[in-house]
Amino acid sequence: MPKVLILVADGSEEIEFVTPYDVFTRAGFEVVSAGVELKENYAHMTRNIRIIPDFPSLLSLGQQALHEQHDILVLPGGGPGAKTFATSAPVLDLINAFRDAGKYVAAICAGTTALVAAQKKHGGEKGRVTSHPSVRAEVETKGGWEYSEERVVIDRNLITSRGPGTALLFALTIVEALAGREKRDKVALPMIVAETL
Repeated sequence: MPKVLILVADGSEEIEFVTPYDVFTRAGFEVVSAGVELKENYAHMTRNIRIIPDFPSLLSLGQQALHEQHDILVLPGGGPGAKTFATSAPVLDLINAFRDAGKYVAAICAGTTALVAAQKKHGGEKGRVTSHPSVRAEVETKGGWEYSEERVVIDRNLITSRGPGTALLFALTIVEALAGREKRDKVALPMIVAETL
């Protein structure tokens, strides 16, 4: 069973956190969320919803290397939350560890900026990605990454997507990457997912 680690910070986007978490659970994945630099025991999201992560911080997950315990790291967007990820040394180190181990890293919306920041800090390959249009210059012009306007982009072990309206497609794409097309279809069918998202 695939194991997923989703990060959340104050200012993360609700839909981009909850939708993947829900879809992965429906797929039977083991899903764990961890807070990053939270001011309280919950994340105060962009639309004032409060979400309590499974673990209040990355440190509370224990000392074992997280990239060895999980198959994918997922970063939701939301401008303030993404900025927290992109300026957090533990998050940037974690992204690098997943990438070095050949594990998947997925980011949606402004969350892609954390991939750019991790690559600037640690080096390594840049890839073809997408993001919310508001951070395109940060990713493409300043970061030097190849940019696409596709709703979801898969480039080797990087999966990126554009924003709240693509969160369901993003999540289903991750299910397919980790468990195959049959599992994706099995999850999508009872959800009455439109043929075009």
